[in-house]
Amino acid sequence: MTKEKIILVGYGWGSLGFIQHIDTNQYDVVLFSKHDHFLYTPLLAQNVKQDRDLTIHVDQLKQSLEFVNDKVETVDFKKQTVQEKKYDFLVFSHGAEVNTFNIPGVQENTHYLKTLEDSNQIKSKLLELPKDSVIAVIGCGLAGTELVGSLIDMNKFNILGIDALDRPVNTFDKTLSEKVVKSWEKESVSMYFQSLVQKIHKESLDIKDKPSLQFDMAIWCGGIKMSELSKKVNDQLQLENNRGIPVDKFLHIQGQKNLFAIGDCAFSGNPPTAQVAYQQGTYLAKQFNQKFPKKDEFVFQDKGQIGYIGNGQSIYQNNYYKGGGKLVYYFNNLVHFYNFGKMYVKSKF
Repeated sequence: MTKEKIILVGYGWGSLGFIQHIDTNQYDVVLFSKHDHFLYTPLLAQNVKQDRDLTIHVDQLKQSLEFVNDKVETVDFKKQTVQEKKYDFLVFSHGAEVNTFNIPGVQENTHYLKTLEDSNQIKSKLLELPKDSVIAVIGCGLAGTELVGSLIDMNKFNILGIDALDRPVNTFDKTLSEKVVKSWEKESVSMYFQSLVQKIHKESLDIKDKPSLQFDMAIWCGGIKMSELSKKVNDQLQLENNRGIPVDKFLHIQGQKNLFAIGDCAFSGNPPTAQVAYQQGTYLAKQFNQKFPKKDEFVFQDKGQIGYIGNGQSIYQNNYYKGGGKLVYYFNNLVHFYNFGKMYVKSKF
């Protein structure tokens, strides 16, 4: 009996969850990705201070699938093909892109922190810079906050933490943001909140209604936006959404029976996090395995947020606990050790 074919676009958290849980006795799976590895993104910021093994090569997956090492730029929905490969079902999981907010100079004069290559380039540049160089981290969400924490640990630089909002890690409880601020004050981090960056030059940046700031290196952690592929998908399917590919409560692309989107490329009403993407991938694979039982819609199970803030301290919150410090840092390490190890394990469906 011929198995139905699922094409999976992108190799991130959503794809990993899907690959680990899909029953390949029922389906043939083809993975398209420009990267031949999965990247464990929660430790990307810490990789700038020390080398870490953050990748799982596609050959290491305990799952049988066909891998196409290529970037998908267009899809023929009428012929149901992706670069001449026919599909029965198509799952988009290609993520999002860096959002520069069209601020002049961001692309030319800052480093991004989104890929392993980005992290390694930052690390190389930091090694070249002399002591007391000024490093500007623009965007103090979770990624930017963890990056500041890693720079603190290097005990070498003068650090600027800059954000348009009124506090760091604003998705955390305000008390934990205050803990971050107090910790950074002790480490002499210069903080500029409610500071809207208007232009970035080679060695300085302009802030609205405030003096310009000088730097030796600038790193952009300003968030994400909808990718070009997602825009093309929406245009082709006549979907109106500027935040992602809109999906229903079962992760079907709106109005489509055999098209799905998960992770950061999807607009589902959930936050764009690794947790959400992995859970969506797992859920969707199980839906395939069970032939789509209509009663079981996707529900995100929030397991909390955790982040490193420097000097051997982390912050953590869930529905029952909010706190930070060195014990939370050890817990943080255990979480990453467990999660990264789990990446290699194939589910029994």
